[in-house]
Amino acid sequence: MRLKLSKWLVWLCLFPAWCMAVTVKPDAPAVYTVKKGDTLWDISSLYLEQPWQWPELWRHNSQIKNPHLIYPGDELRLEWGADGQPVLVMSRTSEPKSVIKLSPSGKRVDKSLTPIPVLPWTVIQPFIENGLVMSEEAYQALPKLLGDYDGGIRYATGDLVVGEYGETEQEMMLLRQQGVIRDMQDNIIGVQVRHVADASLLPTEQDRLMLVNLRDANFEAVQGDRLGSRTLLPDGQDLELQAAEGMRGHIIGNLREHNLMGKLDIVVLDVGERDDIAAGTVMGIYLPGPNLDTSDKPSYAKSTDWLFGLAEDEDVVIAPPIKVGELVVFRVFENTSYGLIVKASNIIKRGALVAHP
Repeated sequence: MRLKLSKWLVWLCLFPAWCMAVTVKPDAPAVYTVKKGDTLWDISSLYLEQPWQWPELWRHNSQIKNPHLIYPGDELRLEWGADGQPVLVMSRTSEPKSVIKLSPSGKRVDKSLTPIPVLPWTVIQPFIENGLVMSEEAYQALPKLLGDYDGGIRYATGDLVVGEYGETEQEMMLLRQQGVIRDMQDNIIGVQVRHVADASLLPTEQDRLMLVNLRDANFEAVQGDRLGSRTLLPDGQDLELQAAEGMRGHIIGNLREHNLMGKLDIVVLDVGERDDIAAGTVMGIYLPGPNLDTSDKPSYAKSTDWLFGLAEDEDVVIAPPIKVGELVVFRVFENTSYGLIVKASNIIKRGALVAHP
């Protein structure tokens, strides 16, 4: 007989409440003026018990084209519709305009007012602008930097370097492997790659080599760095919050190599594009329940992942998982994704479950 587990608890923990009503917090402000430094998640959390339901507050307001585009200075007013449902109304004196100013160097600088980000931009920016994930095979197939004309092994912006010939474009990125990503079965599902610098290719008659001019280096380049096609990096401010529906996986690591994780830590998940995960997906974080032996002498049974293999022992039961936090996915790759923990009521470790919030 398979291990006992109450099916209704699994259903409760893993599947969304499809018709869940919007619940406004009792202390939600009647009027709020958006300030510089606010994030959309912060403001959503002021009003809602479940911040990912933010777009629902705007559903009756046809004047708002995109509820995710809110600017400092906007005034938000909480009202109640004829059907008794809450709705937010926004007052904006004028549309945001571009302001061109002169910098101390005399250059013209665009000081356009930008919408507040969904998540704290300073926290996630390095992992959006300078980080990628690809398969081991794809990384190893990229052409390498071989050396320069002075016998150097380290290179900076403006240096001319010789590289292997490969299928390339005029404008490239210089990449370097930082580490590997392993799933809960210890299989490699991707390699983490750092965006070292930009590069321009110069014409040459060689059919095995190419000349590379380094530009805008984020880090020092070295022999062996790889040349990859320029990838359009996503804008972290374009996230649209949406609750995960029917998706589940694990936290398999974090980007700061901590064993213990909490609020504002960036974590790596074992779900990605192939699992229909998108940037802006909100997921609940769950602490797996222990395996408990209910025989004459109660004890902890050998741990198994209750989402997959279950032990064949009728005396063993699995305690239901408990929710300990929430995260928002901000970067998605084929087999994996990056998420920012936005709420944590307990220490979070590798192996934590992620599912509907």
